Amino acid sequence: MKMALTVKEAAAALGVSDSTVYWMCYRGEIPHNRVKARGCQGKGKILISKAALERWLEGEADATQA
Repeated sequence: MKMALTVKEAAAALGVSDSTVYWMCYRGEIPHNRVKARGCQGKGKILISKAALERWLEGEADATQA
């Protein structure tokens, strides 16, 4: 069972584009971790914890109901 999602998987789960998830990570709007790739040539991976994403979504739902 996967505990973390890639940007593409998170975008599919949220129903938004990959670019939107990248921007949300860049602006610090969504909890994520950056993992450096081997060789570190400017390429890395952004991972989003499933549990953190669920908590974030619950917080978003609470904010829109207020």
